[in-house]
Amino acid sequence: MKTKGAKALGKRVAEVSLDLANRRPDPKQLQEPRHGRRRAPEMSAWSTLAGVAEPGAPPASPPLSGRRPSCRARVLLAFSRWVIKPMLPLVVDLIEAQDLMAKMDRWFGGGKDNSARLSVNANGVPAEWIIPEGNSESPRVILYLHGGGFMFNTPRLHARLAARLSQALGARALLPDYRLAPDHPLPAAHEDCLTAYRWLLDNGHAASDIVIMGDSAGGMLTLTTLQRIRDAGLPLPVCGVMFSPGTCVDSIRELDASAASGDPLLSAGMIGLLQRVVVSQVSAADPAVSPCAGSLHGLPPLLFQAGSTEAMLHQSTKAHAMAQAAGTTSELQVWPRMPHVWHAVRWLPEAHHALDCVADFIARHAEARRVTSADLGLGRSR
Repeated sequence: MKTKGAKALGKRVAEVSLDLANRRPDPKQLQEPRHGRRRAPEMSAWSTLAGVAEPGAPPASPPLSGRRPSCRARVLLAFSRWVIKPMLPLVVDLIEAQDLMAKMDRWFGGGKDNSARLSVNANGVPAEWIIPEGNSESPRVILYLHGGGFMFNTPRLHARLAARLSQALGARALLPDYRLAPDHPLPAAHEDCLTAYRWLLDNGHAASDIVIMGDSAGGMLTLTTLQRIRDAGLPLPVCGVMFSPGTCVDSIRELDASAASGDPLLSAGMIGLLQRVVVSQVSAADPAVSPCAGSLHGLPPLLFQAGSTEAMLHQSTKAHAMAQAAGTTSELQVWPRMPHVWHAVRWLPEAHHALDCVADFIARHAEARRVTSADLGLGRSR
């Protein structure tokens, strides 16, 4: 039986949000500085993505100086905090949560994104290629690892986000449909993501053409996949990019209800569900599961993007500090008041600006890698 709260939440979200979610941003409302909307570049090098791609060049600056969120962001924040969060119960039932996430995926994951979809079998892991119009021959590949607390998959929403990323970066995206808890406890998801990366290499994609990205739980998978690639002696991708990631099972286990009080979207009930269904089933000290339980040395450059009031912000700050201490290049961008994985809300100016910063980050480090390889007389790494 569905609770009245779940029914009311579904009705309220459908009535208030659907129209807004389907709108495109008005250029006049894009208040944050941007590099201009990017189309698929003509050349194949990642370094052609941004105008500033020289090694040592300063990064594009996210709005970290306390600038107020855009008008659209303030509407989203208010709706999330005062409508969605109060209607979520303190104890969230897994089946009801799965049902709600499926509805959210149907409501907000529709519409056209001018991309083709192709289902593939990546060495036993079901996956989907997202190929934007004009990018079918691009060698650039995004291995995108979706979020969902290791319990949910919202294929429409994440395919749309991957399509936007692919369009901005002149790339194709591969989305593995990794195994989910509780039927498949961790590290099943971790193993599937490494398998997908191996499949890309086996099918002729050079590591120097691959970027690994992920949001939320997919951010944790991004870090653990990079660690597994390093430990297996495989060629490393250009970099890793994480949106509002989890990085440390131990600190997630220690969160209490107060951690969600300032978060505009994540509720104490959802955090409790993650702790009961996923975290309680694994060892927090196992580096095969929790990235921060292992070493972050020897990884490619890392980019963390998180909102300043997120309950999971400490996950990014901890991993960023550990990476820097281990000698790994790492950048942390904390965006004022942005909700968990705001990048998925395509009508937010801040989402467009964040993707611009991602493109700049990839371009700079791809160029630095190209220059280093040229100096050493190396070709494209496989």
